[in-house]
Amino acid sequence: MFEFWRRSGVRAPSTAMRRALEVDGLPAGIDQSSTLSTVELRGKYAGRGVTYFRVFEATRIAESGVSVRAYGDLDAYPTFVLRAGRIEKDGSIVITARSAGLDAPVPQRQTTDRAGHGDDEHIVFRPENG
Repeated sequence: MFEFWRRSGVRAPSTAMRRALEVDGLPAGIDQSSTLSTVELRGKYAGRGVTYFRVFEATRIAESGVSVRAYGDLDAYPTFVLRAGRIEKDGSIVITARSAGLDAPVPQRQTTDRAGHGDDEHIVFRPENG
């Protein structure tokens, strides 16, 4: 009920999280010695209690003038989030989101010729009555 009282502030990644980040790898130009920080939020995943986290580079945030004190402060700035995931009750760390990197190419949408696929109307377009 009073979950907002339990919000954690910005902190350095734990040893276990640093190990998980090392295994997962970080974008080019960012290493473990940089000023990585995390924010966390307690929540539920598949009916069990977990702690959601976001990892970001504190110096980059400071240079941008954005103030980050809690998990939700990064909602409007997804490009600052290097990694995101959850910490299970047993302490295992699951990384679920990775930044694409600032220099990653943006995929282009392509059109397709549906002339040879007239049988997929029910999949592509939702029926009006169903």
